[in-house]
Amino acid sequence: MTLADFQSCIADREAEGIEFKPSLLSRKEIAEYAVGIGNAGGGHLIMGVTNKPPRQIQPVAPPSADEIQQIRRSVYDSAQIHIQVENLATPSGNVVIVPIPARPRGDVFHTRDGKYLIRLGEDLRGMTLQEIDAFRQEAGVELTAQPLSGDWRLLIRAAGMEELRALMKEAGAPADLTRLDDADLLRALGLLTEHGELLLGGLLLVGTSVEIQRRLPHARWQFFRMISDTDYEQPDGAYDCLTTALRRLRELVNARNPVVTIPGWLVHPEFPRYPLLALRELLVNALAHRDYTAPGTVTVKQYPDRLEISNPGGFLADITPENILHHPSTPRYPALFGALARIRLANAANLGVPRVFRELLSEGKEPPYYATTGQTVVVTVKGQDARREFLELVRAHPGLNVDDLLIIHFLTRHREITARQAAEICQRPLEGAREHLARLANQERLVESGGPAGKGRYYRLAPPAYDQLGQTLAYHVDSRLTRENVKARVLATLETRDLTNSQAREITQLGREAVKRLMASLRQEGRVHVVGGGRARRWHLLPRIKP
Repeated sequence: MTLADFQSCIADREAEGIEFKPSLLSRKEIAEYAVGIGNAGGGHLIMGVTNKPPRQIQPVAPPSADEIQQIRRSVYDSAQIHIQVENLATPSGNVVIVPIPARPRGDVFHTRDGKYLIRLGEDLRGMTLQEIDAFRQEAGVELTAQPLSGDWRLLIRAAGMEELRALMKEAGAPADLTRLDDADLLRALGLLTEHGELLLGGLLLVGTSVEIQRRLPHARWQFFRMISDTDYEQPDGAYDCLTTALRRLRELVNARNPVVTIPGWLVHPEFPRYPLLALRELLVNALAHRDYTAPGTVTVKQYPDRLEISNPGGFLADITPENILHHPSTPRYPALFGALARIRLANAANLGVPRVFRELLSEGKEPPYYATTGQTVVVTVKGQDARREFLELVRAHPGLNVDDLLIIHFLTRHREITARQAAEICQRPLEGAREHLARLANQERLVESGGPAGKGRYYRLAPPAYDQLGQTLAYHVDSRLTRENVKARVLATLETRDLTNSQAREITQLGREAVKRLMASLRQEGRVHVVGGGRARRWHLLPRIKP
């Protein structure tokens, strides 16, 4: 920038693409402004000038050639942006000018610690996921669909192909696919072009660690066996293709994945604390849906009481933790996702997340918990043993779906559930939740309704379900009542006040007909009698007749 250009800039009230600072910024701050200005189309960072018109020069000491080199190196290390740093002598003293290039089309500048910034007006702010994705889509070809130069045979690992075939067999992929040679298999998966070029998705799936690290420096996984929230004993990590990373992470988790057996069944099935299918789905999702251009790693932390899996890159489109269960699949990388779908490690109908929920819930375990910071997705799974009672209930009711299991699981922790609560936990519209509750009541006979119709209606476990679930109930001491216990509770309450049928249902947790039978039995025994009629009808305790 010449002196004349500089004088024109400081006189311009708009100063589009120019950021003025009165003092020399730190290297970290320069890197952040390089990201923000570069994402906004490029421009200049000028240090030594006040920002508000009329702008005044506040001269700064000129950095030496060595200091300039350190600034340039620091910015590149932090943000991978090549900048120049210029000292400009003015009649009022020295100013420092940093020309900043515009981001390449289809690329987004960001700092190493994951800050996606953009200059808007005179402000530097974080970018939204929609803005980031819009920039990336400009290139026209998504990342994993890009062809790579060079002999594809030198880019893949023989062990990666073996692990791929093992995964295909495990996932139930078509047998004719597994019999193909390497070239035909990669072509069938859409990862090798007719000209013999391996797509980047193929490199991620079965490529060598050296090539992955060279082309995608953030494509790393980490594992920590946690002793507490701050200490760990077994760190591990590598630049691996997806098939190798999946195998290694499963080995690490399963080394501390105790198994529960259920004696008394025809066979003694084994139930790991973290179900194997759920674990595979969670790890595949983290590896396949992570943002490979963003700083960070796929990180698995295995605590004594839980498993946490996190990956860089927030949820896409309008996916949130509150709608992820039934949201249509929205892959970040269609080429890679398409290959995984062909071998049945992923599913375009979004069966992966419901599958994880079902695997956990059908064993009486807590469902997974999803959270996001905006740039990272974290899923937490509690470390719990399978419960025989829940397993037997599911075996006796094979038609139960994920929504049914969520409702029943909720009722093992809470006495009642409303349709609105069911809609929230099942991530369904209110009418859909009512349909599920009605089916559980009328067809499966696992719940029964109570309270008035409309907003006051609630549902609770039916007595047979109480009996079957037994000790899994968080409130089993109060709620698992025998017939005599039910009678004793009703009679104890009648000693203090009269009861309506509705109040009797409330304290016994029995259905309408069951309460009618109970009160008729007490009436025949001469313990109670009816007072009033219609809405005023009450049950009254009769005094005991001494022999």
